[in-house]
Amino acid sequence: MRIFTILFLTFLISFNPLLSETVNFTMSAEVERTASVNLDKGFIAAYIKNLDIYPKFFPNIVSVSKLNEKDSEWLYRVEAPLASPYNLTFVLEDKSTQNDTLLFESKDKTWDYLYCRGILTQVSEKKTKISFVFKISMTREKASDIHFLAGILGEKFLSEQMKEKLEGDLETFISKATKDMYIANRTSGN
Repeated sequence: MRIFTILFLTFLISFNPLLSETVNFTMSAEVERTASVNLDKGFIAAYIKNLDIYPKFFPNIVSVSKLNEKDSEWLYRVEAPLASPYNLTFVLEDKSTQNDTLLFESKDKTWDYLYCRGILTQVSEKKTKISFVFKISMTREKASDIHFLAGILGEKFLSEQMKEKLEGDLETFISKATKDMYIANRTSGN
């Protein structure tokens, strides 16, 4: 009887398309932060559109290379618990349509996706509000392709961890970039 049960279950798993179908595993996070900077909107717009600041001040962005007028390649380091860090490459398209908006989005949205948006609002003559949104997601055919414990920990838990990390990274970026903006503004004579 036991052998029959094992053979029957094996048959079901092997030949039932619903049970053997591959299910994708996705980790994702979206964070938004707003800051006020006591500088002119035009100065800040030029500053945040300089791609060199992202690997300099945003944790785990290893490098950003301009590929052409619209596209850039972003190398992002993923640090997962109990696993060696690894790098993901994103090719982002500059979709900024206005001078007060920065918008970069992955050209390929299937497996690895990165989105970065900054909107500037002039509050007063020398005060500007910056609203940043960062989104990142990783999709793989199997959970173990992301991390050997991913299937056990689950998408929701890992996405929450990713969001928490991204929130801290965005806070760090805003803090360091703002300090550098003030220094750059003083040295430029504005």
